[in-house]
Amino acid sequence: MNDTIRTMRAHRSIRAFKATPIPDEHIHEALLAGQAAATSSAVQAFCVIRVREDDTRQKIADLAGPQQKVRDCPAFFVICADLRRHMLITERAGNDYTSSLEAFLVGSIDASLFAQNFVLAFESLGYGTCYIGGIRNDLPTVDKLLNLPRGVLPMYGLCVGLPAQDPDHRPRLAPQQVLFDDRYPDDADMLAGLDAYDETYRQYLTDRGAPPAAWTESIAKKFSYANRPGLRAYYESKGISLD
Repeated sequence: MNDTIRTMRAHRSIRAFKATPIPDEHIHEALLAGQAAATSSAVQAFCVIRVREDDTRQKIADLAGPQQKVRDCPAFFVICADLRRHMLITERAGNDYTSSLEAFLVGSIDASLFAQNFVLAFESLGYGTCYIGGIRNDLPTVDKLLNLPRGVLPMYGLCVGLPAQDPDHRPRLAPQQVLFDDRYPDDADMLAGLDAYDETYRQYLTDRGAPPAAWTESIAKKFSYANRPGLRAYYESKGISLD
């Protein structure tokens, strides 16, 4: 195991941070690492907004859960798919910008590749991180707070800071449940493997003092209803076609 893999496998979501500020040079280094990620056809369809105003941070913390760590962490970022640049370039060239589901997917993928490099860079410098999907609870309000123009699409937030806790690693699915040769396994084999993972997951919860529950139980609940049903309307209001 080399240092890069060791850093990647050491990842945990950190939800309590020391108040120590992050030097700008560390943020700059992490940004450059994020930009080094792969990007589809060099379109670079992402941006990151550092939220520094206390009042704005608190409002986002409240709508995201509430999740007070959004306000209290030393640095908080909003990761966005950014199609605005492409819109401006296309319109300046005298052409009509054509929106598409593919453009939205490229922006989402580019933003996520950037974000993971961004996170790994911070973690290699000794910081902890936590993605915040809760900003999608109320994207219209996030949009207004950040004054986002057409084509800039917030995906999730990111807390960064020196860890003030040392949580255990949450177990992942066994490698044989995510790496398949030539074809996807049949349903019986997939479910048998998930049943085995449930036992590992129950033990993890027991060890951390949480009520033991199967991973599949939580998944069955999570995907039995439509979560955040307003997302399509919001993204379409920002100039995106999802057809």
